[in-house]
Amino acid sequence: MKKYLVEVPEEVAERLAKAGTVSMHIENQWLVIRPDDGTALIPQLKFASYGLPAVVLAGVFLVGIKWWLPQVHTLPWSGDYSISSAIATLGMISGVLAFMVAFVRQKLSQHGPAATFTWRSLFPLLIACAMIIAITAEGTGWLIDRLFPGLRLDLYTATVLVMVGVSIVNYLLINLAYTLSPGVVINLMTVMIVGGVGVSMLANPTKNWWQHNFSFLGTANSGTAWQFNFTLIFSGLLMATLVDYLFVNLAPQYHTKKTLWLRLLLLALAANIAGIGLFPNDPKYHLLHDRIAMWLVYLLWLLIIAVRWCLPGVTKQFLKVSYLIGAIMVLDYFMFKVVGYLSLTAFELLAFALAFAWLLLLFQYIEHLLPAGQQVLPVKLQPVKNE
Repeated sequence: MKKYLVEVPEEVAERLAKAGTVSMHIENQWLVIRPDDGTALIPQLKFASYGLPAVVLAGVFLVGIKWWLPQVHTLPWSGDYSISSAIATLGMISGVLAFMVAFVRQKLSQHGPAATFTWRSLFPLLIACAMIIAITAEGTGWLIDRLFPGLRLDLYTATVLVMVGVSIVNYLLINLAYTLSPGVVINLMTVMIVGGVGVSMLANPTKNWWQHNFSFLGTANSGTAWQFNFTLIFSGLLMATLVDYLFVNLAPQYHTKKTLWLRLLLLALAANIAGIGLFPNDPKYHLLHDRIAMWLVYLLWLLIIAVRWCLPGVTKQFLKVSYLIGAIMVLDYFMFKVVGYLSLTAFELLAFALAFAWLLLLFQYIEHLLPAGQQVLPVKLQPVKNE
C-alpha cells in the first residue's frame, strides 16, 4: 500500500496536539481529521462565564423587589411583575451580552466558527437570540399559567428560579456562539418563526381571530400584534444574514451571474417577509400589506422555477419536490381565489407552511454545497518513499 504524508498548517497541528490522539476519515469526498475524544469538540465553559452573571443579576432582582415593592412577599409566575418576566428580561440582557462577547472574541482571534461570519451578521443574530428568549419565556409562562392557575412563590424561591433560568440562558447562548453554523442559523429562524407565530395564536385574547385572516394576528385589534410583527421583521433580517453567509462562502467555488440572481431573489424574499411585519394589515397599510404579500407569493413561484438554472448542482429529486410544492401552492391559490372552497385563513396558513418548508429545503441544499461552519485550510498530500 502506498503511503502519503499529510501536511497541515502549524496552527492546526498545535490544536490537534492539544486534543490528544486524532483519526482521519472520508466524509462525502471530504478528508476529515478530528480528535478521537468527541468531548474535545464540546466547548468547555467555566462557571464564571455563565453562572456568576446569573448570581449577580439574581441578587439585583431580590434587592430591587425589596426596595421598590417592600409590601410584596410573593410573586406570580406570569404577568407584568412576575418570575417569568424577570427571567425573560434579565435572561435577554445577560444572554445577549454573553453571546456578543463570545462572538466578538472569535472574530478578533479569528479562531472558532463565528470567525467565518461577517460583522454585519452580529446584529440580526443578537436580535434573534433576544426574540427566542422572549418567545420561550412567554410560551412557558402561558403554559404554566394554564397548568397552575394563580401560582405564586415567595421571594427567595423566585430568586433561585431567576438565577437558574438566567444561568441556563447564558450557558445555551455561549454554546450557541461557539457552535455557530448555517444549520444553527436555520434552526434559529425556524424556532423564531414557528415559536413567534405559535405564541401569537395561542396567547391571542381574540379567540376567533382565525375567522378573519392570518394577517389579523399582526393588526391593532390583535392582543399579540407585536409578537407576530416582530417575528416576521426579524425573521426577514435573520434570513438575509443566512443568505449573506451562504453566498459569501459559496463565491470561491460558484461565483456566477446565476448564483448572483439566486442571491438577489432570496434577499428580496427576506425583505418581503420583513415588510409584511413592518406594514401590518391595518387600514393605514392594508393596500401595501396585500401587495407585499402577493409579491412574496410571486417571488416564491419565480424561485421554484429559477432553481433549475440558478442552483449549482441541482438534483432531479430536489426539482421534483420543488415543482410538487409549487403545484400545490398554485392549487391552493386556485381553490381560494377561483373556486372559493378555501377560506382566506386556510389559504394563507397552507401557503405559509408550504413556502416555509420549501425554503428550509433550499437552505439545507445550499448548505451542503459548502463545508458548513468549518474553516477551510490548505492541506498537502505527498507520497512517502518506501525505504
